[in-house]
Amino acid sequence: MTEYKGQIIDVHTHIFPEKIAAKATASIGDFYDLAMASVGLRHLLEEEMQKAGVRHCFLLSTATVKSQVCPINDFLIETMKTSDNKFTAFGTIHVETENAVDEVDRIRKNGITGIKFHNDFQRFAVDDPRIFPVYEKAQAEKIPIMFHAGDKRYNYTNPDKFVKLSKLFPNLIVIASHFGAYSEWDKINDEYLETNHYFDTSSAFFELPFDKAREIIKRHGEDKFLFGSDFPMWFATNELKNIEKLGLSPETTEKILFKNAEKLLEKVGKPLSMSK
Repeated sequence: MTEYKGQIIDVHTHIFPEKIAAKATASIGDFYDLAMASVGLRHLLEEEMQKAGVRHCFLLSTATVKSQVCPINDFLIETMKTSDNKFTAFGTIHVETENAVDEVDRIRKNGITGIKFHNDFQRFAVDDPRIFPVYEKAQAEKIPIMFHAGDKRYNYTNPDKFVKLSKLFPNLIVIASHFGAYSEWDKINDEYLETNHYFDTSSAFFELPFDKAREIIKRHGEDKFLFGSDFPMWFATNELKNIEKLGLSPETTEKILFKNAEKLLEKVGKPLSMSK
């Protein structure tokens, strides 16, 4: 992947305040029963960006309880003040957040581009009506929403939920992580293929065979896929090797590694030259 160094955009990374980083990282590993590659600290992410040739990352955070929403968002707001155009931040909203739409306004006015939901952590379904006011706000203002997508242990974020979401909010800008259906890729059906959602490549290759991954990209369309590492769970250097193993055309690889993400940022009014 050396020919793409300096251009790559990683749309799926996590960092935490220093005092809780080790604990937060470990809790994610425990949830998935997976060893974490690193710790979610900014300087470690920046070191990995340098090694992998990543020029820009999306920072994603999720509040598991409503009391965490403002502190997490404040941390991201402070991070963005010194981002040097390295980062695009996705803030957090919890389904029980009071005045959730006001919080969306606050974070947007303070340098946050999108919203991240991890419904399995937060324990509410993608199509839960309690969160619809946030979707309505996001759809009206072209605010992208990143979702964790899929898990055979739950039915908060599986493909049927995203199909329903696309019908209720057809213009909502959605990124469904993990090839759109972590551990539930066999449930991707024609209706899911017809959505206008984006998908990222993070946290999939340890379970998803390369031939199945190629098939999913072909079925959904190469313009919908974005490279993601899911740091600190995995290193971008290794995830880029997995992209290479797919054996895609240079044009498709380029789209996945950065072109599609560039277009997405332009679509939401945050072209990379202005993302800060």
